[in-house]
Amino acid sequence: MRDERVIFGNTVDSLYRKTLLPELPEALVGRLRARGLDLKAPLLAAYPLATWVECLDDVGRTLHPSHPLDTARRLLGKRMIEGYAQTLMGGAVLTLAKVVGPMRSLERMQHNFRSGNNFTETRLTVLGANQVDLWLNEPELLEGFAEGVLEEGLLRIGVQGLTLHRTRHSPDAVTYHLEWAARAS
Repeated sequence: MRDERVIFGNTVDSLYRKTLLPELPEALVGRLRARGLDLKAPLLAAYPLATWVECLDDVGRTLHPSHPLDTARRLLGKRMIEGYAQTLMGGAVLTLAKVVGPMRSLERMQHNFRSGNNFTETRLTVLGANQVDLWLNEPELLEGFAEGVLEEGLLRIGVQGLTLHRTRHSPDAVTYHLEWAARAS
């Protein structure tokens, strides 16, 4: 199935093995395994998007039961960046992003997301020196996850005063409006 949307194993590693696994109740680890995400076996190269979403939602509801699901996904997106920063590739990408700054990093966002899946497309509209609209073909069933990824990623590269607003256009399209404070010279 060439057109199947998949999440790559390095994304699973960043979120689950690098950050969440010690916090997951054994019953949840068992439910993930039953869905096709065995965190105690060698990771697969890729996982179907449907498997990723089912597991993400189960983890979000279990770890953040008092939050709406999109907020739980946002919190998990932040944790994914936490784990990504611990990888060789993630450490290098975040270090480079600190040097080139948020605007150039956002220009490369499709490439960055595509290192974790085979389907993300982005379009950046620059609105000012510290203001952009970033369109993604993020499925509604992942609502909030990319928001957490963007938020944590930008904070980790030193962005100050970040505001981020999400506008859902359709079940398959969302725009994130991002603004941040200018860098001190």
